[in-house]
Amino acid sequence: MFFLSRRMDALVRAYTRLGRFSGAVLVARGNRQVFAKGYGNADHERAVPNTPRTAFRIGSQTKTFTAIAILLLQEQGKLRIADPIGHHLPGYPHGDAITLHHLLTNTSGIPDYVTTEDFTRIMGTPRTRAALIAGFKDQPLLFEPGARMSYSNSGWILLGEVIERASSLTYGEYIRKHIFAPLAMEHTGLTDDPPAEGHAIGYKAGDGRLTRTPYLHNSNQDAAGALHSTAEDLHRWNRGLPRLLRPDSLADLTKPHAMADGIGYGYGCAVRGDRVESSGGTIGFVSISAHHRRDDLFVTVLANIENAAFTEIETALTAIARGEAYELPSRRAFVTLDPAVLDRYTGRYTMRHMGRTSTMDVTREDHRLMVEVHGLTKTELRPMSETRFFARMKGEVELDFLASGEVALNWAGHDVTAHPTA
Repeated sequence: MFFLSRRMDALVRAYTRLGRFSGAVLVARGNRQVFAKGYGNADHERAVPNTPRTAFRIGSQTKTFTAIAILLLQEQGKLRIADPIGHHLPGYPHGDAITLHHLLTNTSGIPDYVTTEDFTRIMGTPRTRAALIAGFKDQPLLFEPGARMSYSNSGWILLGEVIERASSLTYGEYIRKHIFAPLAMEHTGLTDDPPAEGHAIGYKAGDGRLTRTPYLHNSNQDAAGALHSTAEDLHRWNRGLPRLLRPDSLADLTKPHAMADGIGYGYGCAVRGDRVESSGGTIGFVSISAHHRRDDLFVTVLANIENAAFTEIETALTAIARGEAYELPSRRAFVTLDPAVLDRYTGRYTMRHMGRTSTMDVTREDHRLMVEVHGLTKTELRPMSETRFFARMKGEVELDFLASGEVALNWAGHDVTAHPTA
């Protein structure tokens, strides 16, 4: 184990030295921790270091906990996953056609409120759940419920409301009482605004500097992405799930109910063979927790740099734990291009991942090419060659502008193609 720990530490330190990581990691086999350590600072202005007990916003990993709450309420006889949402939210449009199962699997057809052009401009403003729901409830469905999958944060906001109405507790009270307390997850909960002591502050990396990310009021994430947690608490959660849920409920949680772009989706988690993955990205933070069921290997990576190489680190840590080949990171080299070359790539593009269509705007500002994916903040596209660029968005992204006019992206380990709009 000593040699494994040394290799894992050397890997994560290499990413940290390159400015590609700040956060905490944990690797475990069953109940035994193989490696756990913090890197960089939770608060760079005050030089407060990250540790395995530092709390990070975990973004969409929240969805897995929301799904667990729904399954627990089903076990308690307070709802059924097959219920139409109209049973719990009377008067909701298409309430007889959309079920809780559709919300849990992103197959409802409800558009995602996070991908609207206005989201990043209003995300710092506190909003009630009722206001969030009012913003998308009357939009037309993207497709007939159950017809296909399209990742949608909106459905998870509705699930938060269902949990409150079925349990007569607030969303935060229910998950604290029925999930966090039984699993001794003492440092997990709804993120405070502003962050409390022991919580990491979110940053963005660029040109060797870290800058605080724009303010995101946590009410705008709610049951879709509002939780914070620690590396150690997430390991407790992974180990405690079989005690928390009945075997049939746990099987439902991790069963690939829907498929999109080659990825199976359970209830709030991605499923690929024996691997169950819960990942998240939000303003200032990215994270991933992966359980490899075949060898009971659990790896979690929590970062307070929103463009950290979190999936690359998780993949390499998994390889080290299994005695497989892996690569240490290297520094990217950038070039300077004539503005006329940059002008070739400006325009609007659309792309699809997890069934959800997103819009990407590429613009030129002086001698820089900029990119903005709706729902994320604008950032620079830095040229590595005349056709290859690098961007720090929600994780690390490499983009190849092709002769066809399309853009091939490798986004945090996922291959995505963006198409120019007419």
